[in-house]
Amino acid sequence: MKTKSKDSKIKVLLLITGSIAAVRIPLLVSQLAKENYEIRCVLSKNAEKLIKPLSLSILSRNPCILENDQWSNSQSTPLHIELGNWADILIIAPLTATTLAKWVTGNAEGLIPSILIANIKPIIVAPAMNTQMWLNKAVQKNYENLQNYENVLSLQPSEGLLACDAIGIGKIPPNDLIQLALEFIASHKQNEYRKDLLNKEILITGGCTSEKIDAARHITNKSSGAMGLLLSQVARFRGAQVKYVHGPLKIDKNLTDGIKRYEIETSVDLIRALNNEISNCDYFFMNAAVSDFKITSDTSAKIPKNKINDHLNKNFELVPDILKTISKSKKDNQVFVGFCAFTGSIEEARMTIKEKIIQKGCDYLFANPIDLEGQGFGFLAQNEGWLFDTKNMEHYINKTSKIDLANKLITQIISLKK
Repeated sequence: MKTKSKDSKIKVLLLITGSIAAVRIPLLVSQLAKENYEIRCVLSKNAEKLIKPLSLSILSRNPCILENDQWSNSQSTPLHIELGNWADILIIAPLTATTLAKWVTGNAEGLIPSILIANIKPIIVAPAMNTQMWLNKAVQKNYENLQNYENVLSLQPSEGLLACDAIGIGKIPPNDLIQLALEFIASHKQNEYRKDLLNKEILITGGCTSEKIDAARHITNKSSGAMGLLLSQVARFRGAQVKYVHGPLKIDKNLTDGIKRYEIETSVDLIRALNNEISNCDYFFMNAAVSDFKITSDTSAKIPKNKINDHLNKNFELVPDILKTISKSKKDNQVFVGFCAFTGSIEEARMTIKEKIIQKGCDYLFANPIDLEGQGFGFLAQNEGWLFDTKNMEHYINKTSKIDLANKLITQIISLKK
Protein backbone atom coordinates (compact mmCIF):
# COMPACT_ATOMS: atom_id res chain seq x y z
CA MET A 1 0.00 0.00 0.00
CA LYS A 2 1.33 3.42 -0.98
CA THR A 3 1.43 6.17 1.64
CA LYS A 4 2.19 9.85 1.19
CA SER A 5 5.39 11.15 2.76
CA LYS A 6 5.05 13.46 5.71
CA ASP A 7 6.80 16.21 3.73
CA SER A 8 3.95 16.29 1.19
CA LYS A 9 1.17 16.48 3.78
CA ILE A 10 -0.50 19.57 5.25
CA LYS A 11 0.60 19.93 8.88
CA VAL A 12 -2.29 20.33 11.32
CA LEU A 13 -1.83 21.13 15.01
CA LEU A 14 -4.91 19.97 16.94
CA LEU A 15 -5.41 21.63 20.34
CA ILE A 16 -7.76 19.73 22.66
CA THR A 17 -9.15 21.30 25.85
CA GLY A 18 -11.17 19.97 28.76
CA SER A 19 -14.77 19.76 27.57
CA ILE A 20 -16.59 16.44 27.64
CA ALA A 21 -16.83 16.86 23.85
CA ALA A 22 -13.14 15.93 23.76
CA VAL A 23 -14.22 12.28 23.70
CA ARG A 24 -15.22 12.80 20.05
CA ILE A 25 -11.78 14.04 18.99
CA PRO A 26 -10.11 10.63 18.47
CA LEU A 27 -12.64 10.01 15.68
CA LEU A 28 -11.70 13.35 14.12
CA VAL A 29 -7.99 12.49 14.34
CA SER A 30 -8.61 9.13 12.67
CA GLN A 31 -10.70 10.81 9.96
CA LEU A 32 -8.07 13.44 9.15
CA ALA A 33 -5.12 11.04 9.31
CA LYS A 34 -6.66 9.08 6.41
CA GLU A 35 -6.51 12.21 4.25
CA ASN A 36 -3.60 14.41 3.20
CA TYR A 37 -2.87 15.70 6.72
CA GLU A 38 -0.12 15.13 9.26
CA ILE A 39 -1.61 15.58 12.73
CA ARG A 40 0.03 16.50 16.01
CA CYS A 41 -2.21 16.64 19.08
CA VAL A 42 -1.82 18.83 22.18
CA LEU A 43 -3.82 17.93 25.30
CA SER A 44 -4.64 20.30 28.14
CA LYS A 45 -4.47 18.92 31.71
CA ASN A 46 -8.25 18.61 31.92
CA ALA A 47 -8.46 16.98 28.48
CA GLU A 48 -5.99 14.33 29.72
CA LYS A 49 -8.69 13.24 32.20
CA LEU A 50 -11.12 12.59 29.36
CA ILE A 51 -9.05 10.89 26.64
CA LYS A 52 -5.85 8.87 26.66
CA PRO A 53 -2.75 10.43 25.08
CA LEU A 54 -1.71 7.00 23.80
CA SER A 55 -4.84 6.67 21.66
CA LEU A 56 -4.15 10.04 20.02
CA SER A 57 -0.50 9.09 19.42
CA ILE A 58 -1.52 5.87 17.68
CA LEU A 59 -4.27 7.47 15.59
CA SER A 60 -2.15 10.47 14.54
CA ARG A 61 1.10 8.50 14.09
CA ASN A 62 2.83 11.22 16.16
CA PRO A 63 3.58 11.54 19.88
CA CYS A 64 0.82 13.33 21.79
CA ILE A 65 2.03 16.54 23.46
CA LEU A 66 1.02 17.24 27.06
CA GLU A 67 0.91 20.31 29.26
CA ASN A 68 3.95 19.13 31.23
CA ASP A 69 6.03 19.04 28.03
CA GLN A 70 6.00 22.85 27.74
CA TRP A 71 9.27 23.47 29.54
CA SER A 72 11.02 20.16 28.92
CA ASN A 73 14.83 20.15 29.21
CA SER A 74 14.99 18.62 25.74
CA GLN A 75 13.50 21.73 24.10
CA SER A 76 15.95 24.02 22.29
CA THR A 77 13.07 26.34 21.27
CA PRO A 78 10.06 27.16 23.48
CA LEU A 79 7.53 24.47 22.68
CA HIS A 80 4.62 26.84 22.02
CA ILE A 81 6.76 28.62 19.39
CA GLU A 82 8.16 25.43 17.86
CA LEU A 83 4.68 23.92 17.43
CA GLY A 84 3.28 27.10 15.88
CA ASN A 85 6.19 27.26 13.44
CA TRP A 86 5.68 23.59 12.49
CA ALA A 87 1.96 23.86 11.71
CA ASP A 88 0.33 25.02 8.50
CA ILE A 89 -3.13 25.15 10.09
CA LEU A 90 -4.37 24.91 13.69
CA ILE A 91 -7.64 23.53 15.04
CA ILE A 92 -8.86 24.02 18.58
CA ALA A 93 -11.58 21.48 19.29
CA PRO A 94 -13.25 21.64 21.66
CA LEU A 95 -12.75 25.26 22.69
CA THR A 96 -13.89 25.76 26.30
CA ALA A 97 -15.07 28.98 27.94
CA THR A 98 -11.88 29.02 30.06
CA THR A 99 -9.49 28.75 27.12
CA LEU A 100 -11.52 31.30 25.13
CA ALA A 101 -11.26 33.80 28.00
CA LYS A 102 -7.50 33.30 28.34
CA TRP A 103 -6.98 33.66 24.60
CA VAL A 104 -8.85 36.93 24.02
CA THR A 105 -7.50 38.55 27.20
CA GLY A 106 -3.88 37.65 26.46
CA ASN A 107 -3.49 35.26 29.41
CA ALA A 108 -0.73 32.87 28.30
CA GLU A 109 -0.87 30.60 31.36
CA GLY A 110 -0.58 27.05 30.03
CA LEU A 111 0.71 25.49 26.82
CA ILE A 112 -2.45 25.82 24.70
CA PRO A 113 -3.12 29.50 25.57
CA SER A 114 0.56 30.23 24.84
CA ILE A 115 0.25 28.57 21.42
CA LEU A 116 -2.92 30.50 20.62
CA ILE A 117 -1.57 33.90 21.64
CA ALA A 118 1.71 33.45 19.74
CA ASN A 119 0.02 32.02 16.63
CA ILE A 120 -0.40 33.85 13.30
CA LYS A 121 -1.39 30.82 11.20
CA PRO A 122 -5.02 30.10 10.19
CA ILE A 123 -6.95 28.49 13.03
CA ILE A 124 -10.32 26.73 13.08
CA VAL A 125 -12.32 27.17 16.27
CA ALA A 126 -14.92 24.60 17.39
CA PRO A 127 -16.55 25.68 20.69
CA ALA A 128 -18.33 23.24 23.01
CA MET A 129 -19.91 23.92 26.41
CA ASN A 130 -23.18 23.90 28.35
CA THR A 131 -25.93 26.07 26.85
CA GLN A 132 -26.04 28.53 29.75
CA MET A 133 -22.25 28.86 29.68
CA TRP A 134 -22.36 29.57 25.94
CA LEU A 135 -25.12 32.17 26.33
CA ASN A 136 -23.39 33.89 29.27
CA LYS A 137 -22.76 37.56 28.40
CA ALA A 138 -19.06 37.38 29.21
CA VAL A 139 -18.56 34.29 27.02
CA GLN A 140 -20.51 35.87 24.15
CA LYS A 141 -18.41 39.03 24.44
CA ASN A 142 -15.21 36.98 24.33
CA TYR A 143 -16.47 35.03 21.30
CA GLU A 144 -17.48 38.27 19.59
CA ASN A 145 -13.97 39.66 20.19
CA LEU A 146 -12.54 36.52 18.60
CA GLN A 147 -14.37 37.33 15.35
CA ASN A 148 -12.04 40.31 14.91
CA TYR A 149 -9.04 37.98 14.53
CA GLU A 150 -8.45 37.79 10.78
CA ASN A 151 -6.79 34.37 10.92
CA VAL A 152 -9.63 32.74 12.91
CA LEU A 153 -12.38 30.70 11.24
CA SER A 154 -15.06 30.27 13.90
CA LEU A 155 -17.63 27.50 13.75
CA GLN A 156 -20.79 27.82 15.81
CA PRO A 157 -21.62 25.15 18.39
CA SER A 158 -24.47 22.86 17.30
CA GLU A 159 -27.86 22.32 18.90
CA GLY A 160 -28.99 19.01 20.36
CA LEU A 161 -28.76 16.77 23.42
CA LEU A 162 -25.81 17.77 25.61
CA ALA A 163 -23.80 15.65 28.05
CA CYS A 164 -25.69 17.29 30.94
CA ASP A 165 -28.96 15.87 29.48
CA ALA A 166 -30.16 19.34 28.50
CA ILE A 167 -31.25 20.08 24.93
CA GLY A 168 -29.85 23.29 23.51
CA ILE A 169 -26.90 24.95 21.80
CA GLY A 170 -23.42 23.93 22.90
CA LYS A 171 -22.51 20.69 21.11
CA ILE A 172 -19.17 20.63 19.35
CA PRO A 173 -19.63 21.16 15.59
CA PRO A 174 -19.77 17.90 13.59
CA ASN A 175 -16.42 16.36 12.62
CA ASP A 176 -17.40 16.53 8.94
CA LEU A 177 -17.92 20.28 9.21
CA ILE A 178 -14.55 20.73 10.94
CA GLN A 179 -12.94 18.76 8.10
CA LEU A 180 -14.80 20.88 5.53
CA ALA A 181 -13.42 24.05 7.13
CA LEU A 182 -9.95 22.48 7.08
CA GLU A 183 -10.28 21.60 3.38
CA PHE A 184 -11.40 25.16 2.68
CA ILE A 185 -8.33 26.68 4.36
CA ALA A 186 -6.03 24.09 2.80
CA SER A 187 -7.37 25.05 -0.65
CA HIS A 188 -5.82 28.51 -0.24
CA LYS A 189 -2.39 26.89 -0.58
CA GLN A 190 0.09 29.79 -0.59
CA ASN A 191 -2.60 32.44 -0.17
CA GLU A 192 -3.39 33.59 3.34
CA TYR A 193 -6.87 32.98 4.72
CA ARG A 194 -8.66 36.26 5.29
CA LYS A 195 -12.29 37.29 5.86
CA ASP A 196 -12.73 39.33 2.70
CA LEU A 197 -16.54 39.17 2.72
CA LEU A 198 -17.16 40.75 6.11
CA ASN A 199 -20.35 42.85 6.19
CA LYS A 200 -21.53 41.33 2.90
CA GLU A 201 -24.92 39.61 2.60
CA ILE A 202 -25.05 36.69 0.21
CA LEU A 203 -28.18 34.87 -0.93
CA ILE A 204 -27.69 31.40 -2.42
CA THR A 205 -30.12 28.86 -3.81
CA GLY A 206 -29.34 25.19 -4.27
CA GLY A 207 -30.68 21.69 -4.69
CA CYS A 208 -33.73 20.62 -6.66
CA THR A 209 -37.34 21.69 -6.66
CA SER A 210 -40.15 19.17 -6.74
CA GLU A 211 -43.51 19.56 -8.49
CA LYS A 212 -46.41 17.22 -7.66
CA ILE A 213 -48.05 15.30 -10.47
CA ASP A 214 -50.55 13.71 -8.11
CA ALA A 215 -50.64 12.35 -4.55
CA ALA A 216 -48.00 9.69 -5.37
CA ARG A 217 -45.82 11.10 -8.17
CA HIS A 218 -43.69 14.18 -8.65
CA ILE A 219 -41.27 15.85 -11.10
CA THR A 220 -37.76 16.57 -9.86
CA ASN A 221 -34.09 16.21 -10.89
CA LYS A 222 -30.73 14.85 -9.72
CA SER A 223 -29.39 17.98 -7.99
CA SER A 224 -28.13 17.09 -4.48
CA GLY A 225 -27.72 20.63 -3.12
CA ALA A 226 -23.98 20.04 -2.58
CA MET A 227 -22.72 22.93 -4.70
CA GLY A 228 -25.14 25.43 -3.17
CA LEU A 229 -24.21 24.27 0.32
CA LEU A 230 -20.48 24.54 -0.37
CA LEU A 231 -20.91 28.02 -1.85
CA SER A 232 -22.81 28.92 1.33
CA GLN A 233 -20.17 27.54 3.69
CA VAL A 234 -17.28 29.08 1.74
CA ALA A 235 -18.99 32.49 1.78
CA ARG A 236 -19.59 32.11 5.54
CA PHE A 237 -16.00 31.03 6.15
CA ARG A 238 -14.93 34.21 4.34
CA GLY A 239 -16.98 36.35 6.72
CA ALA A 240 -20.28 36.87 4.85
CA GLN A 241 -23.79 36.73 6.28
CA VAL A 242 -25.31 33.88 4.26
CA LYS A 243 -28.87 32.78 3.58
CA TYR A 244 -29.30 29.43 1.79
CA VAL A 245 -32.63 28.67 0.11
CA HIS A 246 -32.81 25.03 -0.93
CA GLY A 247 -35.00 22.12 -1.91
CA PRO A 248 -34.74 18.63 -0.40
CA LEU A 249 -31.05 17.97 0.33
CA LYS A 250 -29.44 14.67 -0.64
CA ILE A 251 -26.38 15.22 1.56
CA ASP A 252 -25.60 15.13 5.30
CA LYS A 253 -27.46 18.01 6.96
CA ASN A 254 -24.69 18.21 9.59
CA LEU A 255 -22.77 20.14 6.94
CA THR A 256 -25.39 22.92 6.99
CA ASP A 257 -24.56 23.88 10.60
CA GLY A 258 -24.01 27.61 11.01
CA ILE A 259 -26.00 28.65 7.93
CA LYS A 260 -29.39 30.34 7.99
CA ARG A 261 -31.50 28.01 5.83
CA TYR A 262 -34.90 28.22 4.17
CA GLU A 263 -36.18 24.86 2.95
CA ILE A 264 -38.58 24.96 0.00
CA GLU A 265 -40.23 22.37 -2.22
CA THR A 266 -41.78 23.91 -5.33
CA SER A 267 -40.83 26.66 -7.77
CA VAL A 268 -43.60 28.81 -6.25
CA ASP A 269 -42.00 28.36 -2.80
CA LEU A 270 -38.64 29.38 -4.25
CA ILE A 271 -39.96 32.54 -5.91
CA ARG A 272 -41.75 33.53 -2.71
CA ALA A 273 -38.57 33.08 -0.62
CA LEU A 274 -36.47 35.04 -3.11
CA ASN A 275 -38.94 37.92 -3.28
CA ASN A 276 -38.67 38.20 0.52
CA GLU A 277 -34.85 38.21 0.58
CA ILE A 278 -33.47 39.49 -2.72
CA SER A 279 -33.50 43.23 -1.99
CA ASN A 280 -31.07 42.94 0.94
CA CYS A 281 -28.27 40.90 -0.63
CA ASP A 282 -24.98 42.08 -2.13
CA TYR A 283 -24.44 38.86 -4.10
CA PHE A 284 -27.03 36.39 -5.39
CA PHE A 285 -26.04 32.88 -6.57
CA MET A 286 -28.91 31.12 -8.38
CA ASN A 287 -27.60 27.55 -8.14
CA ALA A 288 -30.93 25.75 -7.61
CA ALA A 289 -31.95 23.25 -10.29
CA VAL A 290 -35.58 24.19 -10.86
CA SER A 291 -37.99 21.68 -12.41
CA ASP A 292 -38.89 22.72 -15.95
CA PHE A 293 -42.54 21.69 -15.68
CA LYS A 294 -45.39 21.80 -13.19
CA ILE A 295 -48.98 20.58 -13.04
CA THR A 296 -51.70 23.22 -12.97
CA SER A 297 -54.60 21.03 -11.82
CA ASP A 298 -55.47 19.61 -8.40
CA THR A 299 -52.78 17.11 -7.31
CA SER A 300 -54.32 15.88 -4.06
CA ALA A 301 -55.62 12.57 -5.48
CA LYS A 302 -53.72 9.71 -7.13
CA ILE A 303 -54.33 9.48 -10.87
CA PRO A 304 -54.92 5.93 -12.19
CA LYS A 305 -52.15 4.71 -14.46
CA ASN A 306 -54.43 4.41 -17.47
CA LYS A 307 -55.36 8.11 -17.16
CA ILE A 308 -51.94 9.59 -16.39
CA ASN A 309 -51.05 10.48 -20.01
CA ASP A 310 -54.28 12.40 -20.49
CA HIS A 311 -53.76 14.12 -17.11
CA LEU A 312 -50.26 15.26 -18.07
CA ASN A 313 -51.21 16.41 -21.57
CA LYS A 314 -54.02 18.60 -20.28
CA ASN A 315 -52.30 20.07 -17.21
CA PHE A 316 -48.60 20.42 -18.06
CA GLU A 317 -47.14 23.94 -17.86
CA LEU A 318 -43.62 25.35 -18.19
CA VAL A 319 -42.15 26.85 -15.01
CA PRO A 320 -41.13 30.49 -15.61
CA ASP A 321 -37.39 31.28 -15.70
CA ILE A 322 -36.89 32.31 -12.07
CA LEU A 323 -33.49 33.99 -12.54
CA LYS A 324 -34.86 36.03 -15.46
CA THR A 325 -37.84 37.09 -13.34
CA ILE A 326 -35.78 37.99 -10.26
CA SER A 327 -33.14 39.85 -12.32
CA LYS A 328 -35.76 42.44 -13.28
CA SER A 329 -35.56 43.77 -9.71
CA LYS A 330 -31.73 43.77 -9.61
CA LYS A 331 -30.12 46.92 -8.17
CA ASP A 332 -26.98 48.50 -9.63
CA ASN A 333 -24.87 47.54 -6.60
CA GLN A 334 -25.96 43.89 -6.63
CA VAL A 335 -24.15 41.02 -8.37
CA PHE A 336 -26.25 38.15 -9.74
CA VAL A 337 -24.67 34.83 -10.74
CA GLY A 338 -26.48 32.09 -12.66
CA PHE A 339 -25.50 28.46 -13.25
CA CYS A 340 -25.85 26.36 -16.36
CA ALA A 341 -25.22 22.62 -16.75
CA PHE A 342 -24.35 21.40 -20.24
CA THR A 343 -23.43 18.22 -22.11
CA GLY A 344 -21.08 17.85 -25.04
CA SER A 345 -18.14 20.17 -25.69
CA ILE A 346 -17.82 23.75 -24.48
CA GLU A 347 -17.28 24.77 -28.10
CA GLU A 348 -20.76 23.47 -28.97
CA ALA A 349 -22.36 25.00 -25.86
CA ARG A 350 -20.59 28.39 -25.89
CA MET A 351 -23.04 30.28 -28.11
CA THR A 352 -26.08 29.02 -26.17
CA ILE A 353 -24.46 30.01 -22.88
CA LYS A 354 -23.68 33.52 -24.13
CA GLU A 355 -27.29 33.91 -25.22
CA LYS A 356 -28.51 32.71 -21.82
CA ILE A 357 -26.57 35.30 -19.84
CA ILE A 358 -28.27 38.07 -21.83
CA GLN A 359 -31.72 36.46 -21.61
CA LYS A 360 -31.50 35.88 -17.86
CA GLY A 361 -30.23 39.39 -17.02
CA CYS A 362 -27.49 38.22 -14.63
CA ASP A 363 -23.92 39.53 -14.36
CA TYR A 364 -22.20 36.14 -14.63
CA LEU A 365 -23.12 32.64 -15.71
CA PHE A 366 -21.08 29.62 -14.59
CA ALA A 367 -21.32 26.67 -16.98
CA ASN A 368 -20.16 23.18 -16.01
CA PRO A 369 -20.28 19.83 -17.86
CA ILE A 370 -22.34 17.03 -16.31
CA ASP A 371 -21.67 14.21 -18.80
CA LEU A 372 -18.00 13.65 -18.01
CA GLU A 373 -16.93 10.78 -15.75
CA GLY A 374 -16.65 11.82 -12.09
CA GLN A 375 -18.20 15.25 -12.72
CA GLY A 376 -21.67 16.63 -12.18
CA PHE A 377 -23.97 15.80 -9.28
CA GLY A 378 -23.12 14.74 -5.72
CA PHE A 379 -20.90 15.86 -2.88
CA LEU A 380 -17.84 13.84 -3.93
CA ALA A 381 -17.94 14.79 -7.61
CA GLN A 382 -15.17 16.96 -8.99
CA ASN A 383 -16.13 19.75 -11.36
CA GLU A 384 -14.61 22.17 -13.83
CA GLY A 385 -16.33 25.05 -15.55
CA TRP A 386 -16.34 28.35 -17.37
CA LEU A 387 -17.44 31.67 -15.87
CA PHE A 388 -18.98 33.95 -18.52
CA ASP A 389 -19.71 37.65 -18.08
CA THR A 390 -21.77 40.19 -20.02
CA LYS A 391 -18.64 41.62 -21.70
CA ASN A 392 -18.10 38.44 -23.71
CA MET A 393 -15.24 37.33 -21.45
CA GLU A 394 -14.86 33.83 -20.03
CA HIS A 395 -12.70 32.45 -17.22
CA TYR A 396 -11.87 28.75 -16.95
CA ILE A 397 -11.62 26.96 -13.58
CA ASN A 398 -9.74 23.66 -13.69
CA LYS A 399 -11.31 20.39 -12.57
CA THR A 400 -11.13 20.29 -8.77
CA SER A 401 -13.12 19.41 -5.66
CA LYS A 402 -16.44 21.20 -5.25
CA ILE A 403 -15.30 23.16 -2.20
CA ASP A 404 -12.18 24.36 -4.03
CA LEU A 405 -14.32 25.20 -7.04
CA ALA A 406 -16.74 27.17 -4.84
CA ASN A 407 -13.84 29.07 -3.31
CA LYS A 408 -12.23 29.86 -6.68
CA LEU A 409 -15.56 30.88 -8.18
CA ILE A 410 -16.28 33.36 -5.39
CA THR A 411 -12.72 34.71 -5.60
CA GLN A 412 -13.06 35.20 -9.36
CA ILE A 413 -16.36 37.04 -9.04
CA ILE A 414 -15.05 39.33 -6.29
CA SER A 415 -11.93 40.15 -8.34
CA LEU A 416 -13.98 40.93 -11.46
CA LYS A 417 -16.28 43.25 -9.51
CA LYS A 418 -13.38 45.41 -8.28
